[in-house]
Amino acid sequence: MDEIIGGWSLVDCSVERAGKESRPLGDRPGGMLLYSRDGWMSALLTTDPALVGRAVAQPEATAEAGVSGGTVAYAGRWERMPDGSVRHHVVASHYRPWVGTTLERSVHSEPDELVLTAATDDGARQRLRWRRVRD
Repeated sequence: MDEIIGGWSLVDCSVERAGKESRPLGDRPGGMLLYSRDGWMSALLTTDPALVGRAVAQPEATAEAGVSGGTVAYAGRWERMPDGSVRHHVVASHYRPWVGTTLERSVHSEPDELVLTAATDDGARQRLRWRRVRD
């Protein structure tokens, strides 16, 4: 069984570009990431409630993260690669350009923490830190 299977709660979302870090969802984002045993996944990321209605990031960082109205949401199939990375094959998304694409993330995991990192075409690095949800 893969150690990432299960439910995860979003702890941090950051984008680093040219040595500068931004937090497109604020300092206390919300969200859930679910990986099922049968290969389905879904992700929902939301803006820090304290920042609703306010600008929280540079426009390019917000677009980079696929943030629309303070929300990122997509679902589809997932697979682990031989190098340990994970691929999300997007079937449905709030962000139309992602539908039909594959989003690849490097994975660092510990029993209760999951860090997914993605490099972008323009050299930025997006980092999502998750905490395992317990009963």
